[in-house]
Amino acid sequence: MMVPSRATFCHPYQPYPIQLDFMTNLYRCIEEKKVGIFESPTGTGKSLSLICGALTWLRDHERRSLDDSTEDPDDSDWLLQAEMVAQRRALMLEREELELKLAKLREEEVRQRQKKADTRGLKKVRTAKGLDQEQTPDDAEFLVDEYESDQDGATTSPTSNHGFSSSTQALLDKLRKPMQREAEQAEKDRLKVIFCSRTHSQLTQFVNELRRVNPPSSLPAALKHSTSNTKLEERVKHLALGSRKNLCINPKVLRLPSTTAINERCLELQKPSTAKDKKCPYLPSKETKERVDLFRDKVIARIRDIEDISNLGRTMELCPYYASRTAIAPTEVLSLPYPLLLQKSAREALGVSVKDNVIVIDEAHNLMDAIADTFSVSLRLSQLEHAVHQMTAYALRFKQRLKGKNRVYVTQVIRLLNSLTDCLRDTMEKSHSQENTVTAADLMSGKGVDQIKPHKLLQYLHESKLCHKVEGYSDAQAGEGDTNPSKGSMMQFQNFLVVLMNPDDEGRFFVGRQGQDIVVRYTLLDPREHFRDIVQESRAVILAGGTMSPMSDYVDYLFSYLERSRIETFSFGHVIPVSHLFARAVGRGLSGIDFDFTYDKRGSEGMISELGQLIVKICAVVPDGVVVFFPSYDYLTQVVSIWQKSSTNRSTMERLAEKKPVFQELKGISVDELLRDYALAVDSGKGGLMLSVVGGKLSEGINFSDKLGRAVIAVGLPFPNANGAEWTAKMQHIEDVRYQQCKKECMKEGDCRSAAKSASKDFYENACMRAVNQSIGRVIRHRNDYAAILMVDRRFSSERIRQKLPGWIKNNMEYGVMDWKAIEDGLRDFFKGKC
Repeated sequence: MMVPSRATFCHPYQPYPIQLDFMTNLYRCIEEKKVGIFESPTGTGKSLSLICGALTWLRDHERRSLDDSTEDPDDSDWLLQAEMVAQRRALMLEREELELKLAKLREEEVRQRQKKADTRGLKKVRTAKGLDQEQTPDDAEFLVDEYESDQDGATTSPTSNHGFSSSTQALLDKLRKPMQREAEQAEKDRLKVIFCSRTHSQLTQFVNELRRVNPPSSLPAALKHSTSNTKLEERVKHLALGSRKNLCINPKVLRLPSTTAINERCLELQKPSTAKDKKCPYLPSKETKERVDLFRDKVIARIRDIEDISNLGRTMELCPYYASRTAIAPTEVLSLPYPLLLQKSAREALGVSVKDNVIVIDEAHNLMDAIADTFSVSLRLSQLEHAVHQMTAYALRFKQRLKGKNRVYVTQVIRLLNSLTDCLRDTMEKSHSQENTVTAADLMSGKGVDQIKPHKLLQYLHESKLCHKVEGYSDAQAGEGDTNPSKGSMMQFQNFLVVLMNPDDEGRFFVGRQGQDIVVRYTLLDPREHFRDIVQESRAVILAGGTMSPMSDYVDYLFSYLERSRIETFSFGHVIPVSHLFARAVGRGLSGIDFDFTYDKRGSEGMISELGQLIVKICAVVPDGVVVFFPSYDYLTQVVSIWQKSSTNRSTMERLAEKKPVFQELKGISVDELLRDYALAVDSGKGGLMLSVVGGKLSEGINFSDKLGRAVIAVGLPFPNANGAEWTAKMQHIEDVRYQQCKKECMKEGDCRSAAKSASKDFYENACMRAVNQSIGRVIRHRNDYAAILMVDRRFSSERIRQKLPGWIKNNMEYGVMDWKAIEDGLRDFFKGKC
């Protein structure tokens, strides 16, 4: 194995032993081309460990590769030796020229910032405001062009901006003639670490950490002194990538109501048929090549986040979405959000290749859900009704001008919309269930729909831009004041059409009520195939998170096709001393009553009252802030209602308020003010009790560090509704997958059935425990922090549930069901001397 060139992995601080262990194993996983699943609690410097370990490997690997390529050949082969020397010199000059150019750009930017600060307020940057004041064109703009291309080998693929399932794509590939390959290959990319996280705010935090790191040089010692004595400062070349919605600087496009509409309008403005004065003025062109090259150099000269890149585009009056692509090749580190990595079409649109690169996915505890969300789509009945109205009005307005294929396909769209609408209404009228499963055949059972070929209709919609034109016509008729919540309905229908062609074994369609509306939702059940190409093409894949436990689901249902020897899992401890964590399962109340918050029993008023008395006791012992997580909003409301009932003296809520001010998270309400008021109460010395919900806004991404969270209490286990249509389908899918695996292993029929049932139960529990682990991980955010974690339910004492907790928590717990008195005494001792 290659030994790291830096013992501390270029960490900007003196790393803790667990950080060294993390980086060592990360380095080894990348070197050995493995899939690594890393769990390291928040507050242990996980992001820095990921950056330092991966970048040290990247630079070491590149330097070693250059060393190998510049080794002296046999002395007798003097021609080859001379060629090697020439290559060394050329490489050094190229690297030196790039680094010197970037250094000059950084110096120039510093001077410009200083100059701007000195002259602030004297000048205004020219904007494109005038471009936003165009008069509305006549109706001709919204008429689709004549459409005669009804061949399977159309030049524009209907999947160019949408992700079909792998099996659907294979079927379409058979139907279509092979696409003509590009004549020239793109410039070979530099080896990269591709860093991915859920949101741009998390990626911005990653960028801030990246700025602290100074990795080893990628140049061999022999090259460093082969030319001039100029000292090279080889800074990290990083590029943040985003969607058009994040990077568009055209105000007319950016104001559109949906991401799909922005994408479609952007493409529309680039069509050759679009008048020159109508095209986007920021789009890179042959005339702006020098400016694009300057943008490329500036964007990697220093480490920028997505907002910095957007601002750079505005300053240079150049589209940052397209101009950024030129900077991909020389970049060492790419950062991008989940959807841009997960969708092959998005990667191809951006020009990002995962081939032989290192993929690092942070906050990966919800990766499988993120894959499912990316390839799932929903459609409301109100949207369908609005779309029918839009299409009908459009067809009537242009009926004399719609010819040939246009007339045929417009009619097909209206038929399909009516079929979907009728199916949703009929399903809910005939069923008393809140949620029902339907098939693609059910959704397409309307009159005349059996004659529609969905893949050809979708091809037409992409090539003709019909949905975009219908939306544009509808908006023009409604005027700027239109605030219809169903705006974008046609584009959403077009997205939904993609999944109508997916096979039943990959996902399911569910119809249910959402308030006064009816919703049809396609849910992807099997995430494997949509992540498989990333795993197979990349060098290594690293999944990292603060609470990855339980990890078995990733191995069994995301990487099931890999040899187990290629997958490694790690659960690291915390940087805090053992004495800074108090973790206990609370199975009994003050009076000895068992806490059993199973769905059938959790409504017991006696147990809820006992829970209230317990929390009163905890608030009396624990200083500052206490956070309680309940299984659902409905249950929290039920608990608070019972606590508000007055007993002989005072209600439980009154007794809690005497100990600490009480705050409650409510569904659909912004938590910003709630958190502010809670923090003010804690900071004032009064303390605070926050009643929140697992899976709510406070259970993920919010830090209750130091005084904000001296104790976190998990009440019950938040199991999803196993009888609901979606979870019934999920568990059946897991059973089917496990059953097929057992059959391949030649197990007996009875054993296969038993193993399949056990697998679905395990998957169900794992989903619950990942949510619990996320919630209780909100406290203890740095080395000097300390807190108590109390899990209130007798089931937390079982070995099966305990094993699904993160290692740093379960290793601190005591076995068995303890009486409250013993736990209370331990709690007092824990906080004694710490305040």
